[in-house]
Order: sequence, then structure tokens, then C-alpha cells
Amino acid sequence: MHPGLFFDDAAHRYYLSGVWLPGVTSVLEGAGLIDYSFLGDRREQYLARGRAVHMASHADDIGELDEQCLTAEILGYLEAWRAFRRDYGFVPSLIEHRVCNPAYRYAGTLDRVGKLRDGTEIILDLKTGVAPAAVRYQLAAYAACLPHPRTRLRRSVELHGDGTYRVIGFKTSDYYRDFAVFVAALRNCLAEEL
Repeated sequence: MHPGLFFDDAAHRYYLSGVWLPGVTSVLEGAGLIDYSFLGDRREQYLARGRAVHMASHADDIGELDEQCLTAEILGYLEAWRAFRRDYGFVPSLIEHRVCNPAYRYAGTLDRVGKLRDGTEIILDLKTGVAPAAVRYQLAAYAACLPHPRTRLRRSVELHGDGTYRVIGFKTSDYYRDFAVFVAALRNCLAEEL
């Protein structure tokens, strides 16, 4: 984590040395690139499910999961995550890791960075529903917070409650274009704050 980066969990806001930074997801939502309005009254329910799956998969990755605490629904999503890890030989090096890009003035929490069985480095975003098209911009933004952003494959992993998963890949050659879309959204977000 970048020195000076702080996340206020209650307000869901990032700060770098006391200065507010917009979060990656809020930038994309503010630009209309991610729109969860179709969920209506169920939005909080789906967000809670996503948080529970993220917490369970995190605990499982570090060997601290107590499965007794999981509902059958969450266990199904966890089985999907385990199947992905097993099938790809994925070993995480960063899990639910807070990052920021001081040059562009934004922050976020990436889901996973790690290596596949063949040694390929990868950055992942986990979804418990259909991955929005904007996940490509989300992953580009997270990658830009790390050294050598184009050296990792960008993938979204849709986890399904029945224990299956779907991997969605994004071309390395599209990285600069995808990051440029995010930066345009970020500029609008920062301009609105002034």
C-alpha cells in the first residue's frame, strides 16, 4: 500500500496524506460507465452478497476461512472461486489491496494480483453477477497504480452461485485505450468536485 494512503471505511472514501481521492468504482459510476440502477431495491442485497463473497474468498486465500460461518449461497460462489484457482493454478500475491495513483489522483481496492500456473502475472476483478463492460476500465485503472501496468493480464472472473465461473479477458494492446477512457471519466469527476 502506498505510504499515506488511508481508507475511511464508514464514509467509503480514500485519502492520500489527508487529501481526498476519488475511488475507481465511483469514478466509473459517476461517468455512467457502471449503472446499477436496474437492481432497484435489490441493490443493497447484491452489494452485501458481493462483500460476503469477497470476504470469504479472501479468508480462503490466506487459509483462515471458517466454512461453518457461510450460508449455502455464499459457499456456492466460494466453490466457483476455488474452481478458478484450481483450474488456472492461480496463486495470489496481493489480495483486496488498496492502491492509488498519486499522479492522476485516484485510489481503489483491487481484488487480486498473482500468477497463473505457467508464471504469467495477472490482475483480477471478481464479480458475483454479470460483469459490466466497464470492468475493462476498472482493471486498467488498478493496473496503472502498480509498476509496469502492461505486464499483467487483465481478467474479470464472474463467480456463479452454482459453483461455476466465467473468465473475461481484455487485450494487453487495449490497455492504453482503456486507461484513457478511465482518465476522461476521472477528469470529469475531479472537475465536478471543484
